[in-house]
Amino acid sequence: MKKLLVLIGIALAPSAFAQQAPQYSQYIFNELVVNPAYAGSKEITSINGTYRTQWTGLQGAPTSQTLSVDGPTNNKSLGWGVHLLNDEIGAQSQTSVYGALSTRIRLDRYSDLALGIAAGVSQYVLDGTRLDPGSEMPDQAIPEGRVSQVLPDLKIGAFYNTERFYAGLSVANLVPFKDSKTEIATPRRHYFLSSGYVFDLSRNVRLKPSVLVKEDFRSPTAVDLNSFVLLFDRLWLGASYRTALPMFTDQQMKELDKRNAVVLIAQVYATQKLRIGYSYDISLNKFRNYSSHEVSVGYYFLKKKYGRILTPRNL
Repeated sequence: MKKLLVLIGIALAPSAFAQQAPQYSQYIFNELVVNPAYAGSKEITSINGTYRTQWTGLQGAPTSQTLSVDGPTNNKSLGWGVHLLNDEIGAQSQTSVYGALSTRIRLDRYSDLALGIAAGVSQYVLDGTRLDPGSEMPDQAIPEGRVSQVLPDLKIGAFYNTERFYAGLSVANLVPFKDSKTEIATPRRHYFLSSGYVFDLSRNVRLKPSVLVKEDFRSPTAVDLNSFVLLFDRLWLGASYRTALPMFTDQQMKELDKRNAVVLIAQVYATQKLRIGYSYDISLNKFRNYSSHEVSVGYYFLKKKYGRILTPRNL
């Protein structure tokens, strides 16, 4: 019962829900989930799907599913993308669909700057029938039935990349919602900053360190530090360290420690077009006894350019 009450508290607290964007460990291989300017950056059409279950075995724990498609257009400077999302925690869920459009500016022979925008709608649902207040007295904060609300959403972003380096900045939840007509908490504005570089360690081994910073200026700053090696252009092996920093808020370090986690990630190219990935999250807090798993699949419609087949593996 205590475990269930913890999740009930998360689901009912507007600040808890609003401060957290859906969590992914393998966004590194598909940054469209955090930045609309990424659409078409690989210059090939690709399909990516992700299924994530967090704290497996804990009742009401978060689960997320995403499906995205992006690629270039007949206009070499334009890219497009579609992103679907389903996220559930406890009795509250979010289902979203976005359409993205990006324009690329060729800065020189080796580098591009892309600007992107994504527009969409999200349905937020709170199912009061799944909540038990633990008392015979009715709780006014808990709806008796299922309530839902459909809200518009807007994202913008910038993405700079060369053949080895990339940096992205994006903003999500640009449409403000100060008041809600239902008990459902509306999302806060989120900022994402990402960057990475690919080094050649040898002919068949490459190293890719990267970082992602997530900020809403009301809660501790979330930071992901990642490092990967690519073996023989086929197998990615790496790890991430997820933590929080009191950059814009006054937080006690013991509270920040509760957000720490280590992630082990592997991605393999089963074929030149098919990518399969798996990640295992190890929480460094009171949820350490509950494992988190994430599976991803990507498919690339490769094409030839200048006599060679384009590969999406470095970005």
